[in-house]
Amino acid sequence: MKKIVLVVLVTFLVFGSFVGCKNKEATPETLMIYTYDSFISYGVPEATNQIFESKYNCKLNFVSFGDSKETLNRLILEKGSSQADIFVGVNIDDLSKALDNDLFVPYKPKSINVIPPEYLLDKSYRLIPFDGPDSIAILYDSEKIQNPPKSFEDLVKPEYAKKLILEDPRTSGPGMSFLLWTIAVYGGNGFVDYWEKLNPTIFHIYPGWDSAFTAFSKGEAPMMISYDTDPAYFYTEDKSTRYKAIIPKEGGWMYLEFAGIVKGTEHEKLAQHYIDFMLSEDFQKEIPGHQWMFPVVKDTPLPDYFVYAVKPDKYLTIPYQEIAKNYENWLKIWIEKIVSQLF
Repeated sequence: MKKIVLVVLVTFLVFGSFVGCKNKEATPETLMIYTYDSFISYGVPEATNQIFESKYNCKLNFVSFGDSKETLNRLILEKGSSQADIFVGVNIDDLSKALDNDLFVPYKPKSINVIPPEYLLDKSYRLIPFDGPDSIAILYDSEKIQNPPKSFEDLVKPEYAKKLILEDPRTSGPGMSFLLWTIAVYGGNGFVDYWEKLNPTIFHIYPGWDSAFTAFSKGEAPMMISYDTDPAYFYTEDKSTRYKAIIPKEGGWMYLEFAGIVKGTEHEKLAQHYIDFMLSEDFQKEIPGHQWMFPVVKDTPLPDYFVYAVKPDKYLTIPYQEIAKNYENWLKIWIEKIVSQLF
């Protein structure tokens, strides 16, 4: 989902992870799965692969080219000639980009009814949600911020000057999510005015979540844009509740992740089985403790430490068709009107 990934993982991410199968005599079918780096490093494949591989006498090969945007861009570049059978990790902000590039074939999972219908955004079933909804949130150090902002308007108050770390929407998933979040609150005409008021609050805009989190961890600034489950993660790491998250009262930006079968796969039936597997209890129960996301199947038990995660009273979103129509223009306006003031 988002946590820091060590450089030592690069070779592993490029060549994938293979786990042996039950039948040594037959040549097992191999399923190539493109995904983002932390999906691999935080261990969902490690926790679930053996179950699937044993059941279907196959090998699962997970390959990443960076975060979800970078890996999706790789799939787009390879369109029509990719070795990938499945893509895991299209986020909601890139849904229109993925669908408009016609990368996936339709598949309606057998257990489609376990997914709340409001999260089935692609009615053609080319991309199926497997975790979320979560929300982008304001992560803060409670030892340095005793009175956290409760709203977007609070965030622009002078007391928070130079205290907020952001990620660049041109290169970062959460960075783009935050930009879209402000557009959902203030509209396509009003978000620039808000960003101009927010400018004094911004400590720095980093290219990605990793570099932003490194700066936050070093104490360079006490707030950053991150995720609603981060406090649960910190609690499991050091049993500390020092780091907390808040979702502004305007509502949380809905964050869903999707998986789909890549057009042109030679292993379509096995790929269908894997999409079904992702909605099973065996897979869904591993999402909280590995992905640090909420499972999309809502009756999935949550670990006790998820009490430290936060949930919005309501979710905000923008129809993915509207994002597709306006994405480039919104980003251009942000660059012209905001970036020029910051750098």
